Amino acid sequence: MKDNKREENIYESLASFLDDRSTTPDKKLTPSEEEELRKLMFLWDECYPEKIETEDIWKKTMQKIENSNSTIAKRTHQRFMPVWAWGAAASVVILVGLGFFFSRNNIKEEVDEALKMEQYMLANTSAENVKEVTLVVSDKKQIEIANNSQVAYTSTGQVRVNSSKLDEPKTEDKVQGQEEEYNQIIVPKGRRSMIVLADNSKIWINSGSKVIYPRSFKNEKRQIYVEGEVYLKVTHDKTKPFIVSTSACEVEVLGTSFNVSAYKGNSQADIVLVEGSVNVRDNLKRQMRMQPNERVELNEAGIAKKEKVNALEYIQWVDGIWTLNGKPLKEVLRYLSEYYGQTILCDPIAETEPLYGKLFLNEDLNKILESIRQALPEEVALKKNIIYFDNTIK
Repeated sequence: MKDNKREENIYESLASFLDDRSTTPDKKLTPSEEEELRKLMFLWDECYPEKIETEDIWKKTMQKIENSNSTIAKRTHQRFMPVWAWGAAASVVILVGLGFFFSRNNIKEEVDEALKMEQYMLANTSAENVKEVTLVVSDKKQIEIANNSQVAYTSTGQVRVNSSKLDEPKTEDKVQGQEEEYNQIIVPKGRRSMIVLADNSKIWINSGSKVIYPRSFKNEKRQIYVEGEVYLKVTHDKTKPFIVSTSACEVEVLGTSFNVSAYKGNSQADIVLVEGSVNVRDNLKRQMRMQPNERVELNEAGIAKKEKVNALEYIQWVDGIWTLNGKPLKEVLRYLSEYYGQTILCDPIAETEPLYGKLFLNEDLNKILESIRQALPEEVALKKNIIYFDNTIK
């Protein structure tokens, strides 16, 4: 009982300090302690909670403290060194408290929905075997479509590709009241596509990406699952929030336009807001509200930072254009290698050469590389094979 009271005092002291920065610790902080304090201040100031009763938070927090420390460590997925002489328990208390701050009643339902879509994605098609843009419809039929095609759905779920209706059973002939049917679109390396959803929301899908989405929106929310990079223009509907689920986060909106990049196997994801306002929620249920021309970066620990950017620079790929503005050759070739799914190498002598102008991503990769060669200084470009494919590297 005495230990619980001590932990209550620690929590109250930390909360008081984070609310009132005029107070200072009793002793000088070490660099590592200052870093941990900075992290806590970031969580306290930037990752705001949804509304919940304070008494309920406190009750759940103290109940959690009474459970085993190993369970706490497992659920928070993080360990913090002492912030100051108050000890390691203080950080644990703060994190557990924040965890309950960011909980909400319908988290389980949303997680279940996201998992269901992810399982659908994994079960239906392997991206490694896909060479062209592929649409997987409700009956698991796989349909190859041309690069940059538009896939559009009516309000009843009928689908057209570039204005041509697909030969499928009519939606109205199916059982009434059934669960939402999901379709999947797979865009391989070097390809792009675009979807118009049943609510007229639009999704541009970049190279090496997958999207799962309902044929029509029957539930209380509009939810899709994304792996890779997409740009969305969401139709406003205050009665049905639009939720984009990825392996790194969830983005919830009513109507807005934004870019999401969350590739499988990449430890970093980011959200860039073009218009409107969105809530980003990481896997620890921390939330952050974004304004236009802001970028939120996420890593394995969740929300990492927010910064001001020119959002238009992040959505040029929608038009198949990439403006370089002095980017080093090494960075440009790394992006092209990922975009086209080809290994591209260059001599180290040229890696730091800045490139200017525009690249047109609808063109053949060989043509793009030739235009880069011509843009390099003469003394660099004279060297043979300054840029080349290496087919021996997988």
